[in-house]
Amino acid sequence: MNVNTFSFVEKAAERAREQLILIVDDLPDNLRVLSTALAGQGFQIRCAKSGAIALMAVQTTSPDLILLDIKMPDLDGYEVCQRLKSMELTRDIPVIFLSALDDAFDQVKAFKVGGVDYITKPFHVEEVLIRVRHQLDLQAAKAEIQQLNQELEHRVEQRTAQLAKINEELSLEVIERQHIEESLRVSEERLENILSSLEDVVWSVAADYSQIFYLNSAVEKVYGYSIASFLGNPSFRLQVIHFEDRDRIEDANKAMLATGHLCEEYRILHANGEVRWINDRSHVIYDAEGKPLRINGIVRDITEQKQAQQQLIYDALHDALTGLPNRNLFMDRVEQTLKHSKRHSGYLFAILFIDLDRFKMINDSLGHATGDRFLKAIAQLLESCLRPSDTVARFGGDEFTILIDDIQEPSEAIVIAERILNKFLMPVDLGDQTIFTSASIGIVISTKDYNSGADLLRDADIAMYCAKSLGRGRYILFDSEMYEQNLKLMQLDSDLRYAIERQEFELHYQPFVALATNKLVGFEALIRWRHPERGLVSPTEFIPVAEDSGLIVAIGDWVMHEACQQLRKWQTLFPETTALKMSINLASHQVRESNLIEKLDRVLAATGIVGSSICLEITESTLMDRSELTIDKLRQLRARNIQLSIDDFGQGYSSLGYLRRFPINTLKIDRAFIDRMAADAENLEIVRTIVVLAKTLSMNVVAEGVENQQQVTMLKQLDCKFAQGYFFSRPLPVLALEQAIATKILEI
Repeated sequence: MNVNTFSFVEKAAERAREQLILIVDDLPDNLRVLSTALAGQGFQIRCAKSGAIALMAVQTTSPDLILLDIKMPDLDGYEVCQRLKSMELTRDIPVIFLSALDDAFDQVKAFKVGGVDYITKPFHVEEVLIRVRHQLDLQAAKAEIQQLNQELEHRVEQRTAQLAKINEELSLEVIERQHIEESLRVSEERLENILSSLEDVVWSVAADYSQIFYLNSAVEKVYGYSIASFLGNPSFRLQVIHFEDRDRIEDANKAMLATGHLCEEYRILHANGEVRWINDRSHVIYDAEGKPLRINGIVRDITEQKQAQQQLIYDALHDALTGLPNRNLFMDRVEQTLKHSKRHSGYLFAILFIDLDRFKMINDSLGHATGDRFLKAIAQLLESCLRPSDTVARFGGDEFTILIDDIQEPSEAIVIAERILNKFLMPVDLGDQTIFTSASIGIVISTKDYNSGADLLRDADIAMYCAKSLGRGRYILFDSEMYEQNLKLMQLDSDLRYAIERQEFELHYQPFVALATNKLVGFEALIRWRHPERGLVSPTEFIPVAEDSGLIVAIGDWVMHEACQQLRKWQTLFPETTALKMSINLASHQVRESNLIEKLDRVLAATGIVGSSICLEITESTLMDRSELTIDKLRQLRARNIQLSIDDFGQGYSSLGYLRRFPINTLKIDRAFIDRMAADAENLEIVRTIVVLAKTLSMNVVAEGVENQQQVTMLKQLDCKFAQGYFFSRPLPVLALEQAIATKILEI
């Protein structure tokens, strides 16, 4: 190693010891870890616990680099960075963001306000050290270039003075010239080595772009053209700018002669045909009279950074599974379309809100992987039904939304909805699975009364739920009555949440009897809601609301405890009722509860009721929902001697083939079959079949909704053992039922 080289290395080491890093973070642990690690590498460290302190610190001591947190109590990192970049003193200090925020928009914002890098917490100290060294090396290279440039200027001045002296000291001219030339050669060689090692393009050109003074070899990698292509044509660098950016950059270059600097990002056309992004930082060098002499600059290839930013933005606006626009992008397009409609009278558009019927069953029975494949297939199916101008988005879960743009009549939206429903009539083929499904669609047509996209989506959602409540597999066009009804449901839901706390629920009990003797064999507990303003609210009105909101679990738990407690009171009051059964409806939400068995055990223990005294009624659809898990729970219930009954049998799923798998004791024939039994031979045959099936499987049969003697006679002929209905008794409140038992109106 020669003396000059050793001197250069020694200077570089000394420069590293003098480098100051400012760490800005409101967490002491982060300050401690970072300052310890960086100080161990020979850097000087200064810490600030807030953005305000950091801004004060840079006024007295200018750091070489700033590590800046984003989330801080006074000024956040974005504002601190913007203030730093707005001040001449701190404008060129590199800022590396350190943040726990990993959202795409946060990272994009960090780069927009002037950050040079972005490190996500929790960070790795090694990664921080590498990125810090990279930025400091780049700053050092820039400083070295500036210093060497000044040295060259100084050397030229010295050489001029020395040449003037040559006339007097001719004998020293050769020696002096050799010294100067050698020093200049070493300096130029050192500068060239530094510049050649950079990946950024370093250039110097005449102020009028007529001559290129310097260009390093990095230009061949960044632009793809040889250095000769640029040296032979000084304007070539401007010619390879992307045509969409060329005018803007030419205007910026002209303005630079007045402002003295330029910092622009723009596209270039690489020699291989690729479009690449570059960052161009240029500075004008003036003579003593303020006349521009030359322009020096650094060009960096930021293509990968731009692509990463674009990917982050794309990911933030699209659904990862289907690739469709997500809620954010869809709502933005709706808002833009709504603004357009406000400016153009008569412009119409529509929104479709689509919910897949029974998707949860597909997910639970076939697995989430199949569910995801199914959703992707549905996304493609929906796209195939639309025009290129329309937008379909995955709104979340199994919900999709469609923006139908620029329609002449509402019927155009209905045609698309019918096209979608017709597609759903065909099975979805996933290769190894064929799935039949349907969808419920709500449609809303834009009107002048709408001022926000959220209101349009709200009404489309209301219409979709209306379609689902009417039987699914259909579409409904929104009208104002639906909104009013939805407000009523919201009020009902709100009131329902306080009903248990305010003790507004009560139980009525409908007896069921043995048909052979007309004697009482048990009761079915039926909930009633005595609303403080509306009076008795029908269960058919509030039970669906409770199921949708999840309140049905708390209500069902109350019914379970209240019915068992009442049965225990009757067993004490009327000893002859010991053998009577209490039938209690069990909602599907309760069956899905993981602690159902534990809850039931606590109720039986608290009320003193034995398991054989109660019968739990479940619907066919509940049995089929996650059947293996359901079977396991039902077996645990039967192990406690609790009776199990299928309610409304025959109206749900075709589950006859599954009956042997379920530990069921009783089938309750749906009242619709009983009601039409006398007038319809087909219904009579259905009842007969259910009775025979129950006997074959050693099950009991209860006929629901018996209202006249003719039905009683027919049921006896069919050998149906038990029945309940208005013919025997309406559901009665506690006192009325006790009076009926006491006066032998109901005989045990």
